Amino acid sequence: MGLLLALLLAMLAALHSQVPLHITVPQRVISNTTGETDTLSYVLAVEGRLYTIHLKQQFFLPADFSIYTYNETGSLRSDSPYIKGNCYYRGYIEGVPGSAVTLSTCMGLRGLLQFHNASYGIEPLGSSPSFQHVVYPVGSGAADGALLPHGHPRGRTDALAADSSSDTAQPALKLLSKHRRQVLLHVILERSLYRHLGDDQHIVSRRVVQLISFLDSIFSPLNVTVTLSSMEVWRSRNKFQTAGIGEVVLLRLLDWKRRSTVLQPYEVPYLLMYRDQADFVGATSPGTLCRSDATGAVAVLQRAVTLESFSVLLAQLLGRSLGMGFDDGRGCRCPTHTCVMESAALHIGGAKTFSSCSAADLEQFLWQNPGCPFLRALRVYPDPRAAICGNGVVEHAEQCDCGSDVMCAKDACCTTQCKLKPGSKCSLGLCCERCQFKAPNTPCRPPTDAQCDLPEFCNGSSASCPPDVYVQDGHSCEHGTGYCYQGHCRSAELQCQQLYGKGAKNAPLACYEEINSHQDRFGNCGNQLLDGYQPCSWLNLGCGKLICTYPKRVPFTKLKGTIIYAQVQEHLCVSFDVMHAPSGTDPLLVKDGTKCGPGKVCMNGTCHPHSILNYDCDVQKKCHGHGVCNNKKNCHCHPGWNPPHCRMQGSAVGGSTDSGQWLRDMDSHAPKGSMKGSVKNVLLLSFCLLIPILICIIILIMKWNRLVRRCVAREMEAADSTDEETSSIGSHESSGSSQSSRAGTGMEPEPKPEPERGSGPSREQ
Repeated sequence: MGLLLALLLAMLAALHSQVPLHITVPQRVISNTTGETDTLSYVLAVEGRLYTIHLKQQFFLPADFSIYTYNETGSLRSDSPYIKGNCYYRGYIEGVPGSAVTLSTCMGLRGLLQFHNASYGIEPLGSSPSFQHVVYPVGSGAADGALLPHGHPRGRTDALAADSSSDTAQPALKLLSKHRRQVLLHVILERSLYRHLGDDQHIVSRRVVQLISFLDSIFSPLNVTVTLSSMEVWRSRNKFQTAGIGEVVLLRLLDWKRRSTVLQPYEVPYLLMYRDQADFVGATSPGTLCRSDATGAVAVLQRAVTLESFSVLLAQLLGRSLGMGFDDGRGCRCPTHTCVMESAALHIGGAKTFSSCSAADLEQFLWQNPGCPFLRALRVYPDPRAAICGNGVVEHAEQCDCGSDVMCAKDACCTTQCKLKPGSKCSLGLCCERCQFKAPNTPCRPPTDAQCDLPEFCNGSSASCPPDVYVQDGHSCEHGTGYCYQGHCRSAELQCQQLYGKGAKNAPLACYEEINSHQDRFGNCGNQLLDGYQPCSWLNLGCGKLICTYPKRVPFTKLKGTIIYAQVQEHLCVSFDVMHAPSGTDPLLVKDGTKCGPGKVCMNGTCHPHSILNYDCDVQKKCHGHGVCNNKKNCHCHPGWNPPHCRMQGSAVGGSTDSGQWLRDMDSHAPKGSMKGSVKNVLLLSFCLLIPILICIIILIMKWNRLVRRCVAREMEAADSTDEETSSIGSHESSGSSQSSRAGTGMEPEPKPEPERGSGPSREQ
């Protein structure tokens, strides 16, 4: 037995590159609680210190799990291997905040113990009768290359399938807390990876299941189960060409997906490959998980990369398919040493979880895709790490999470109960500042490309920045020498200037004919792993190796590599080789989306009609000449013009219905500042008009009073006149009778008496 243990230790030491090994005997802790058959606890030693781990059963392997293989003649075979699905667990280390444990108990304990900034592997020590295990530090297994596409989440046209202006938005994490979701993966093992993992179906299957177990553990706090629905193994021959750049391989995978008879509905294909060294480590189309024609990913396992690091890569790919962006430079809150969506996560060990930015991105994605068929509802399984207040991650049912008591004491927005403090509206987010939402129209994500990316703004009612939008693919840029593609101006002119400096230009056709007609490292249209350098047809000369005119008299020494100079007519043409690996991708090929002639564009090394980009925006008609179309085919107005149609002036920032402007301003066709100015003008005009009106009213009142006084005086005079006439009539009647009597006797009438003073018409003048 001693000799056997010595041999096993020697083998493990060789496997783990002479890392220090420790022997431990895990002790099962028997729980006093009854009825919980899916929980386990163990006490084990790590570097001489005892730790207690608490585990909860995982459910990521279905009962009908199948493995598809092909024989030498290409015939398909389906196997239903006996793989225990009830012996995989995830959990945490007691007393270690932010820790994570992912283990298989099928035959001993096998998996990962992840502390704050260090990871340890654990494996059973052969057939030891005393349940001995080996614990060893796990290296980061740093991988070279880049996750494609680069930068913040973006993708091809309509990468985000749903309309972000939907009024049905609900708090997505709150929905997830009620309904756990699952993603069904169909994992494809390329021939080289199958051989690298052991060239034995049983061994390879076990390692792939362990890999997906790690991946499922990472997504579990977001209430998402990653299910290994089926697996396909290419043991003897690949089903399509897997050499080339990541974007090309991804397009081939999606094309194969449409023709596959193996893939089940709502399964997401993940092609896993192996390379000693690679120029890229993964490729996917961000935000397209819910699109059946675009969902899928390619991942490359490189030499010395551990399954832990590879699972983080898969988590980043799946995260980007779910609309998550990289955390770098976004001011995210990360409760662990490194968060999943940091670019450095591939190179650092230790427990990793999703940051506040990732949670917000997922929330936004689910708002936009309420009926996504690739996020299937699943029965809720309680998670030992889900919704833990104090772990620094905002999980479902939490308004905020400031972490430890020490961190919460410094937090002005969040309490130790993971609730917002009175008066606080937010705690984290690109649109949250001092516990309040930032003002409407505050920039929250500046454009990464001045010509083809677009800014986003806070809307004043949310802590999240709107999803990234950019100019629609196919829009002309760089003075007509290129096209916008995936948020970047793809122009050979720009590519030459970035490489050789100011004054460099895209070479004329004669230079491309001279150099790209060869099949060598300086002139080609791509490099295939088996077929070598590919020739360029005459139509595709401009889509192969980048050829530029060199503007300087001194040799080019900016980069390490080899350069050739060719005098073609009056032009000094240059081509550069960076000495990349034969099977790798040449970074100096003309990029996809680059203009290769009038109305032509390069895609996958071939010159295609511009219509392949599906550009259908007439900016003069649709945006009235004051904006451009974004990747959602909505107008993004220039500063000074109001969305959504850019017809009216007013908005200081311009923008679109997708970029987060305060929509009330857009609907009223006047921004806030303009409204204030208009109110001031109205008040001033009203004041100026009111004074003359008041003067006129006063004059009218005065004249009315004078008129009333005259009327009263006339009425009084009329009354006096009436009284006098009445008395006069009486006198006339008496005198008339006297005169009548006198007339009868022939006497003269007496003279009229004088009127009394103060009466009669003597007042008239």
